Parts: sequence; C-alpha cells; structure tokens
Amino acid sequence: MQQNIVLSIENQKISFDFKDHFSNLARVSQALNQGAVENYQKEGLVNMDVPAIVGITGACENIDTLFKIQNRLAIPLFFTQTGQLSLEQALQSFPGVFTVINSGRDEEEEDERHLRQFRLTEEEFDCTLAQMTRQNYDEEKMYQALLSRIQKTVQSILKKTLAENGNILQKNYRRNIKKLHEAAEKDFLRIDYEESIKLLNKNGFPKVRFGDDLKTLHEAKIVSILNKGKTELPVFIMKYPKEIKFFNMKVCTRDPRLALSADLIFPYAGEGVGSAVREHDFEKLNERLLTSTMYRLHLQRGGKYEDFVWYLDIIKNKASNPHAGYGLGNERVLQYIFGEKDIRRVSIFSLLNNQTKDWDKSRYGQDSIILPSKKHILLTIGRPADKKLLLPHVEKLARKEKTIFYATDKTHKFLKSHDIRSSLVYKISEFERNPNIIDLINKKVFDIIINIPTKERIKNDKVFTDSKLIRKGAVNLGIALITDPEVAMMVIDNLAK
Repeated sequence: MQQNIVLSIENQKISFDFKDHFSNLARVSQALNQGAVENYQKEGLVNMDVPAIVGITGACENIDTLFKIQNRLAIPLFFTQTGQLSLEQALQSFPGVFTVINSGRDEEEEDERHLRQFRLTEEEFDCTLAQMTRQNYDEEKMYQALLSRIQKTVQSILKKTLAENGNILQKNYRRNIKKLHEAAEKDFLRIDYEESIKLLNKNGFPKVRFGDDLKTLHEAKIVSILNKGKTELPVFIMKYPKEIKFFNMKVCTRDPRLALSADLIFPYAGEGVGSAVREHDFEKLNERLLTSTMYRLHLQRGGKYEDFVWYLDIIKNKASNPHAGYGLGNERVLQYIFGEKDIRRVSIFSLLNNQTKDWDKSRYGQDSIILPSKKHILLTIGRPADKKLLLPHVEKLARKEKTIFYATDKTHKFLKSHDIRSSLVYKISEFERNPNIIDLINKKVFDIIINIPTKERIKNDKVFTDSKLIRKGAVNLGIALITDPEVAMMVIDNLAK
C-alpha cells in the first residue's frame, strides 16, 4: 500500500500518510451514514435492503454502463446502479423507505469525476408524508416537499460530521468548517434550469442552449456565481427538460417541456443528488417509456417491453400512492465535506484498489481464463426429420453448461418439448419483434449458426427467404455457418466432448 497521498483541499496541495488519511476518511464516511440514517429514522422511514443483482430496471439512465453479471442460465442480469425501482416497489407497503447501496458503473477509467464503485443513499416517499392523499394530490407541493427532504438529509449529514470530525477537518485538512456550519443551517440556493442557461450565456458560455445536459464546468460556474464568493452553499438546479431525464420523472403540468426534477450541485464536487417527482399516471408513464432513448437502446440490445411490465402494473393498478425520491452520491458529499476536487481521494473503494490492483489494465482479457467461456449457437432447422436427427446430439451438448442455444419459434417449441432450454429469437422477416436474428447477427452474438432449411428452398437461390438472409449475414460477418445436418451432428458431438 502506498505510504503517502496528496489531496487538493480547497485548492491547496496537502500530503498525508496513507494510513492516516484512510482512517480519517472512514470516520467521516461513517458519520455521513449515521447522519443520513438518523434523519430518516426521525422521519419514520423504513430501511429497505434492495437487490444488488437485477435486470434492466437497475439502470439509472445509461444502460451502456451497466456491469453484466455472468450466470449459469445466461439471463441478462446486472450489478445495480440504483435501488430506486425496488424502493418504489416497497411503497406498496410503506409510505416512506430508504436504502444505502453499493452502486456500480462500467466506466472505461476512473478519473477525478467518475468512479466504478460508489455508495448511494436513496429515499422514496409517498404523498401521505407530505400531508396529501391521491384525491387532493398537488404535484408542486410534492415537488417542494422533495427539495425540503433532500436539504434536511444533507444538513443532518453535515451536522453529524462536523460534530464528530470537525476538528480533524479543520486541523488536518485545513478545511474552512465555518462554511460547512453555514450550509448546515441556511437554506440551499435554487435556480431553474432555464434561468441557469441564461446565466451561463451571460457568463462565458454563449453556446449553451435549452435542452443541453449541463456539464461539470457549467454546474461549477452556476454554483460560483450564486454563492458570490462568500458562501459554499449547495445549489438546486430545478426542472430540467423532460427529454434528458429518466422516463418515470413526472412532466410538469404547468410547463410540459419540463420534468419535475432537481439536481443538487455541491461546491468542489458537482452534482451530488439527482431527484424527481415520479409519474403516477399510467398512460403518461407508458408513453414516456416508449419514447425514451433508454428504451430504444434497450430494444436494440435485445430487450423487451415486458421487462418493464411489472413496474408499469404497479402504477396502473394504483398499488402505491403518488411519490417522489432521490439518490445521493456519498462520495460526492465527501468531496464537498473535504473540499477535495478529485473524487478518487475520498473513495474508500478507490483507495483500497490502489493496493489490490483489481482494475489493473495488465489483466485485460483474463476473465476468459478464469471464467468458462460459453458457446452461443443459433438453431434454425426447417424439416421435422432434421430436428429429430439432431435431437440426441443437441441433448448431449445441452448437458454442458458452456452452451447457450437460440432458436426460432418451431425449433424452440420442439426443443422445449424435449426439455432442452433455448432462447426464443424471431425471424428476420418478423422485423417488428425482438430479439430479432438480424440484430443478434450484427452484434456477433452467435459463435455458430446451424441453419438447415428445407431442400427445396436451398436450391432456389433467387427466392427471398429468412434462411438466405441468415446465411448471408453469417458469411459477411465471419460467423461459423453450418447448413448440412450430418456436418452439424459432427460439430455438436465435438463440442459435447
């Protein structure tokens, strides 16, 4: 473990013994957790454990940064990025819940802004905790309650941290704790997203336009201007354009361009809290899902509408009251507390990895050595006689956990009738249905394609068929292609060995 670490505290370079800094960070992190939990307990919330391994609904917004979890059944499972939808499930039984999770993002690299693993503190609460019912629900009142609850949580964290670690922050890290005490007592600053665009246009960013997702330097500029160099209060940027926010964030009735969302921006750290009132109208929620960028990407990767049905049904059946919630990034708050601009220096996970080197790039590609690689085989077998001929060979290979079968409808049903598991895929001509073979071919999902059409079709090369398109796609992308049943038998037998 390295002996020294250099932090940039309030823009001052300060060197620490690694063990001392690690010890201090762990204590401050503990106080942060305790401050949040104490606040939630006062509010009467229930602490919920949420799954760490989930389906697509564990994504915040960007499904491309989900960590894939290998499993025996080759089911698309991921290390969760947020417990939000699980907490929303829990609102079927409780008016308010919270959780603290390990969140993961499959980033190419960690840098001063991004971590691969971090702690996320999340709360969801329904309208009854804002003194409303479904019948007299007011979305603006709910929105104000959301902002108030976020501020109370952060201020509880600051008070607990300063009470237990104020001297350490001041003496060891030369942190100006007077400004932190001020933030623990004063209301946070607020600005509408649209107003923030105008502010940026007047202060060095003339090209920023309504609809842009604000960058870190934009957020820092807003925080600096609003604090006027005198304070270090966090800033709520409120009501972002709906197009750049998660599909279940409620669209503002007064201004349908906007979502009832808010990001809390911290000095030094940037965005530390993302929040929103949730959409409780099923028709609007369903429409927002179907038109979202996330959903389009999900379909392109072989996902289905059915992956979200369980959540939609909760809203459709009014199994929970209208609600709101947020996620607070612990390490971002720690950056603010320490006055440190590099998030890696206040991440226990990142500091531990400096010793283990688990993410060392010299290990690139070694997962295939440690983890058994699976063969992904597409079976499209036209004639019943060929299905029966290949059956005993496929049965033998199916006993091996290293093989995943994909099959079109009739082949899929045939295999299922003989207790052989396969993943149903749709013909190229069924272009409106997912997962479609052509998409999976283009992504090189298959290692081998066994495509045995009827004899009549294979002779007529001019006839437009699914089989011909499958063969063409396999050849173009260099995927192993087998069209003869006898050759298929030999290949399958060799794989089974």
